[in-house]
Amino acid sequence: MAWEKSSPDLVERFTLALPQHTDAQPRKIFGYPCCFVKGNFFVGLHEDNVVIRLPGDLKNQFSDLRSANTFDPMGTGKGMKDWWIIPPAIPGDTEKLSGFFAATFAEVQKLPAKPAKTKAKKKAAKKK
Repeated sequence: MAWEKSSPDLVERFTLALPQHTDAQPRKIFGYPCCFVKGNFFVGLHEDNVVIRLPGDLKNQFSDLRSANTFDPMGTGKGMKDWWIIPPAIPGDTEKLSGFFAATFAEVQKLPAKPAKTKAKKKAAKKK
């Protein structure tokens, strides 16, 4: 399954809407821009969707997410637990997107930091 790139307009709106905070850690996953907060995935793009991960009951704190669909990038019908596609009305308005990111950032920032993953050591090849 080939994924399409996000539109340049959406990438620009997404980038401008990210919180300007030292805990915000912009990165890329699978070539798509995203942002982490203290090691926790916060928001990102997938094709022309803005996705968010809100663990536990956090989704219910945001009325804008009541109609949000589960994020299901592989099309399995199950979706990913705690991952949501932000309804199109929010990313379509940069000011609204910024406000939404700021509010959800504040909630995700309260979560415990995830420890950094350590890289596995490569085993030396055995000589015969």
